[in-house]
Amino acid sequence: MGIRLGSVVINCSDLEAMTKFWAAALDLTPGPGSDDGRFRVLRGPRVNVSLQVAASPVSARDQMHFDLYSDDQEGEVQRLVGLGASYVRHDDDPRDPYVVLADPEGNEFCVCARTTID
Repeated sequence: MGIRLGSVVINCSDLEAMTKFWAAALDLTPGPGSDDGRFRVLRGPRVNVSLQVAASPVSARDQMHFDLYSDDQEGEVQRLVGLGASYVRHDDDPRDPYVVLADPEGNEFCVCARTTID
């Protein structure tokens, strides 16, 4: 085996709120938390997302973000906002339209319009 993406790690302050949001947003299954309650893996068939409680407040933004692809961009944006995301902006580039949202702790991510999802 070469190399593959095993997990994307998000530093956070509220493990339970972020677990609830990202598990519902990406249909992932939360694993048990670590013994110290500071780490949890959310498992999926294609990728895992790991949440890790940061030792200090997370202040550096835009170092990493998700691009989520959907053939129903508007519906997914509404669903994610209903789960606790907040609207940031919409870029209506005809070649690559996307909506920027932020999760409950302010981490931005994009919902990209795609007619087919690989």
